[in-house]
Amino acid sequence: MDRATDILDHLKDVEQEHQVRILLAVESGSRAWGFESANSDWDVRFIYVHRPEWYFRVEPQHDVIEVMDNDLDLAGWELRKALGLLKRSNPSIMEWLNSPVIYSVDEAFLKRIKEVEPLCFNPTASLYHYMHMYAKHDGRYLQREDCTMKRFLYYLRGILACVWISERRTLPPVSFVELVDGTVSSQDMRAKIHALVGLKKSGEEHSLAVVDSELAQYAKDMAERIKALADTFRPKRPAVDNAALDAILYDMAMAPSVS
Repeated sequence: MDRATDILDHLKDVEQEHQVRILLAVESGSRAWGFESANSDWDVRFIYVHRPEWYFRVEPQHDVIEVMDNDLDLAGWELRKALGLLKRSNPSIMEWLNSPVIYSVDEAFLKRIKEVEPLCFNPTASLYHYMHMYAKHDGRYLQREDCTMKRFLYYLRGILACVWISERRTLPPVSFVELVDGTVSSQDMRAKIHALVGLKKSGEEHSLAVVDSELAQYAKDMAERIKALADTFRPKRPAVDNAALDAILYDMAMAPSVS
């Protein structure tokens, strides 16, 4: 049995055990970004909807499903929770919606939610999210002698996402290669980054490697430029269409396919 089939079997088990319908299931993390190692975990994320009666309760219900099975990590958000996070421009849910690795999808749902997604995107909030990502890795890992390629690539991804947002005011691509090619103008630096990605993909998840000093300095310089920009970065954004989000919740919950 290949891994995709195994994942689909796990998702079917989730639907049966919890009496839900999965609307979208994707890969997230390094396997979605495109710099997984041979022994990287599988991080499957999904959005699900309950039967209609689940929504007619006074008390809030549990709205997360999590399943761990060795190197397989499945985590899902209930649709109302997911839409609320999308409304607040949560970068995680937006990355799920744009993952290049899709295991299961309700095409009608994906089409509708992708139509409202651009209206929910908040460039300022997203910039600060990715700034926090790279600053955390800088403070925790990059100053250590045993810093791994994985941690440097996470750090670099956060920086390049900020560069993309500051230049384009749109959601950064999930694919790391696409992100690099859209933000790094220096051919030499692009080549160094692609070589590092290739090295990580051919090795172990926590392999140690000396990051090229010029590349490390290049990343640091970009981080400093983003930091200087952040205080004045306040682009306008359209109003979020609550009615469109409500309609998605209603229609998906009322669809007669949760067995």
